[in-house]
Amino acid sequence: MRQRLAELRGPDVPPQPLDARALAALAANPGCRRRALLDGAGVPKTALAQSLGSPSGFGQSQFAFMRGHAFESRVKSDGGAELLRLTHACLGGGPEPEPGSARVPDLTAAGPQGRVGRTEIALREATAAGAWTLLDHPMLTLDVAGTPAYLEPDAVVVAPDGTWTVVEIKSFPMIDGSADAAKVGAAARQSAVYVLALEEVAARMATGGSGPSGSDPSGSAARGSAAHGSAVHGPAADPSAADGSTADGPTPDESAMHGSAADGSSAHGPATHGSAADGPAPDGTVPDGPTPDGSTAHGPATHGPAADGPAPDGTVPDGPTADGSTTLGADTGGSAAHGPATHGSAADGPTPDGTVADGPTPGGVTAGGGRVGGVRQQVLLVCPKDFSNLPAASAVDVRKQRAVTRRQLSRLTRVDDIAATLPPGLTFDVNRPADELSAAVDAVPATYAPECLAACELAFHCRERARARGELTSLGRALRADLGSLATVEETLAAARGEAGDPDDPAVSALRRAGALRAEALAGGVR
Repeated sequence: MRQRLAELRGPDVPPQPLDARALAALAANPGCRRRALLDGAGVPKTALAQSLGSPSGFGQSQFAFMRGHAFESRVKSDGGAELLRLTHACLGGGPEPEPGSARVPDLTAAGPQGRVGRTEIALREATAAGAWTLLDHPMLTLDVAGTPAYLEPDAVVVAPDGTWTVVEIKSFPMIDGSADAAKVGAAARQSAVYVLALEEVAARMATGGSGPSGSDPSGSAARGSAAHGSAVHGPAADPSAADGSTADGPTPDESAMHGSAADGSSAHGPATHGSAADGPAPDGTVPDGPTPDGSTAHGPATHGPAADGPAPDGTVPDGPTADGSTTLGADTGGSAAHGPATHGSAADGPTPDGTVADGPTPGGVTAGGGRVGGVRQQVLLVCPKDFSNLPAASAVDVRKQRAVTRRQLSRLTRVDDIAATLPPGLTFDVNRPADELSAAVDAVPATYAPECLAACELAFHCRERARARGELTSLGRALRADLGSLATVEETLAAARGEAGDPDDPAVSALRRAGALRAEALAGGVR
C-alpha cells in the first residue's frame, strides 16, 4: 500500500504529511473521497492546484510568521513558568507551580515514530511523578482512514493530579477577555484532534500497551512515517496561519472567553456548558438555569445547529448556541472543568434525549471533572492580552468539537479502498501536464461545498467543476438539503416550471408554487 501511495504522489514529489489543520478540514467534509485520498497519499495540494491552473488563496506574511513564533517563545520562556501559572489559574490541577520547579523533558528522537514513543514515555513518567511537567512540541499519532497522521501540538501540560491538558498558542489578540469567534472556533476544532490523539495514548497506557505499532521509544529504529516519510509538521516546521498563529490554523466556532492574563487578573462571564458549578442532575441531565454569575446556562443538547441535528452529509456545523450567543470558553476559576460530566459515552456527545451518559473511558476507567482517561476536555488557549505581547489564557471546552471530529473521522472511507477503484497508472504527480492532472483529479469523486473555500487548496478547481455540472451543493449544503431528491440546478428549474419532478414531493410542490407566484407577480408588474 505504501508503494501504491508513492506512485499516486509521484516518484520525485516529497510527501505532504497530515497535520491537525488538515484533519479538522477532512472531518468537516468526510464525504469527499478526493481530499481523503490526496491527504492520505501525501500529495501537496497547493502545488497540485497551481499545476491545475486554480491556485489557492492561502498565504501568510513573513511578519505574521515571525510574530507568532516570537510570542510562542515568550510564553514558554523560563522553563514554561508563565504557561504553567496560566494553566493552574484556568484549570487548577494541584498546588500552584513554583517558578523553576517544573519538569521539561527532552523529547528529541529520530523520526516521527521515535518522537511518538519518546512522548509516551515522558507522559507516563510525568503522570507517575505527580509534578508540574511541560511537554514542548510533543509528537502524537492518530489513525486516519488507515493512514497514520503525526501531530505536533504546541504543548501538553501534565498537572500533579495526573491530568493532561492540550495547550494551543495563537497570536491573535484576546481583547477584554474575548477573541475573534472564527479564530477561537478554529483553535477549538484543531485542538480537538490533539485531544483524540492524547486519549489513544491514555488508552494504551491503561491497558499496558507500549505505543503504536512500529514505534521505537528510543528513536534508534525509527523508520519515519508509514505513509509520509520522516517529514513532520507543527509550529516549528509548518508556517502559521494568516492571522499569525503558530499552530495549525483558524476555523469558525466559539468566541467570548474568560482567561487569566499575565498580570494575574481574570475576566469572568457567563458559564459555558450548563450550570457548571452545580454539575449534572442525578439522572445525568444538564439543567438549564442561572449560573453563579447570573447568566443563563444551557445543557449540551442546545449548543448551536447541533441541537437541530446533523447536516445531510452527517456533519454538525458550528455556530451560535440556542440562545443566540456564541459558545464560551471555560470559566477561569476552573469550575467548568467540573461541570457536566464527559465520562464514557459522553465523549461521543449527548444522548438523543439530551442527557450526558456516564460510562467507561477509552482507558477503561471512569473519568470525572471534565476529562476522559486523564485527558482534559478543556484546552488552554493562550493569546496576547489586548494589544500587548503579554500572554492571557482561557480554558475552551472542546467536547462538541471532539465528538464531531471523532464521528466524522470514523466515517472516512479507507484510503486503500479508494485507491483500489482507480485505474492502473493514474498519478497526481504535479510535474505532469495540466490536462493529464485534471483528468486524474476528476477520476476521484469530490463533495464540494462553499465551506471548502476556507479549508481546502483545491476548492477553486472543485467549485469550477461543480458549477459546470450544475450541482446544488455549489450553492450551499442547506439549499441542497431543502430540495431533497433534486440534485442539480437544471432539475430544480424544470421542477419549478412544472416540466419535471413528482408533484407529491414537498420540495417540487413548493418550487411550483414559488414559480406560479413569481409569474403572477411579473404579470402584474407588466399591467
